[in-house]
Amino acid sequence: MITVKDFADVLETDNIQLVGGRQNMNKEITYLTSMELTEKTSRMKEKGFVMTTFHAFKDVNQMISHLEWMQEIGISAIGFHTASLKTIPREVVDYSNTHSFPLFEIPQETPYYIIHEKYNKLVNQRENEQATKIHKLNEKLMEIVLLEKDLNSIVKVIGEYINNVVCVLDPYFDLVAYWKTKEQTRNEIKHLINLIINQHKENVLKVRFTNRETNLAVKMDSLSDQNFKVAPLFSKMNFLGYLIICQNGTADKYSEEVIKNGIRALSLAAYNKNTLLHYQKSKDIELLESIFQGESDDKNLSDFYIDLKKVRCIFQVQSSSPETLQSKLQMLSELLIENETNSRLWIYNRKIVGVIDSFIDRKRVANILTDYPGIRIGVSAIDEVNHCNKIKAMYDQSSVGLLHCQIHDEQLVFWGEMGIEKIAYNLQSHHLFQNFDEELLGPLFAYDQEKNASFTETLYIYLKHFFNLQKSSSELFVHPNTVKYRLQKITELMHVDIHNPSNYSMLMMAFSIYRFKQKADQFQ
Repeated sequence: MITVKDFADVLETDNIQLVGGRQNMNKEITYLTSMELTEKTSRMKEKGFVMTTFHAFKDVNQMISHLEWMQEIGISAIGFHTASLKTIPREVVDYSNTHSFPLFEIPQETPYYIIHEKYNKLVNQRENEQATKIHKLNEKLMEIVLLEKDLNSIVKVIGEYINNVVCVLDPYFDLVAYWKTKEQTRNEIKHLINLIINQHKENVLKVRFTNRETNLAVKMDSLSDQNFKVAPLFSKMNFLGYLIICQNGTADKYSEEVIKNGIRALSLAAYNKNTLLHYQKSKDIELLESIFQGESDDKNLSDFYIDLKKVRCIFQVQSSSPETLQSKLQMLSELLIENETNSRLWIYNRKIVGVIDSFIDRKRVANILTDYPGIRIGVSAIDEVNHCNKIKAMYDQSSVGLLHCQIHDEQLVFWGEMGIEKIAYNLQSHHLFQNFDEELLGPLFAYDQEKNASFTETLYIYLKHFFNLQKSSSELFVHPNTVKYRLQKITELMHVDIHNPSNYSMLMMAFSIYRFKQKADQFQ
């Protein structure tokens, strides 16, 4: 930017003096032009340096009127050439000083082209200086990337150049780096990010999914709107986060170049960081999968990059459309993972597995599942991990929860909310109990098959309703006396007192294994 003061210093070497309006020397000059006619033409734009002899003006009043108009449209300074009037009228100088309108006296022997040459030379000098400065900034940005410094180092370079707020958010809108002016606090920056996300969340997400930057007008608390640029940070196919920049007063081409180079540096630095994080995730996932397969004895919590002591639960997700697992992985990652650095979410054995350091809120997940009817989720107990064996146990718990979902056609099952089924599902895998259901219920199976009866169903419903005859008959759509008759025949066939508490538990366990066998094969 070239100011009136900058140009005055250059013109002074040719005896072109600033004679008025010294109070407003910081105004910018973006072009030079000459004016000799009294016409108030639309070609006059703001931030100009206007040279004139005022030859066509009939008196001082007309000159003053024209000066008022030029100041009104934003002209930065006037060059009064003394080729016609040998002395600048006192009224013109007084107006210049009174209204802080810079006024230069151009000697009669100085042609306009000399002044144009000096301006062009100053412009070229400033552009060369800026180009050198930008080049040094680029070198500094690349040095930061090569030395693997944190993102704040890059953000600081951008912020100090444009002297405005610069923030980097991760894909989940968490603040990971920022630069602020001395007058601002960290809490104010966080509040600013909350305003942007609350007012423009859809537009910010669109930046990610279209890979295009956007400009947003944000309503500030008791202040006028502020404009922000939001740019995506990508490296190859990986989305790394968002760059948010306050744009008030940062629209010049040099600032835009610094921002563009800053985005490139941030993407490289974030990619390097992401590559390291990806490596750490891969190693953790490799270890976790070996634990899931029963190889936990030679593993220690210290072998992991994540802090397993902070892990609170494991969940598994199965989809009726396995080909959509990847998109569901992204969705669940955004909705359920609070701290990505200490949680792991990936696809394993055609299921999504989550090892996370936060609690899963049933109500929140249930609301999510209303939009995804083809998803089932099994969640382990909420526990603290003090040994790798606990990870294996939690994984198995989530597997049982997922199996329970499938057998009972439910979308969400927590291990801690399951009943006797959690024992039955595991008991039937033991060689002593593989035929436990047939040992107890075999006589009923045989009778039903031979007589085309429904004694097995009748006993299950009667036990399910805790010996309530009325409820059982209602569910079976028969008369209570019919249920009584069936129960009498069942007792004769089984030679078991079904009202005995111990026998009741055994029968319910047998029914759980029986139902598991009926449905489990199609899900394995």
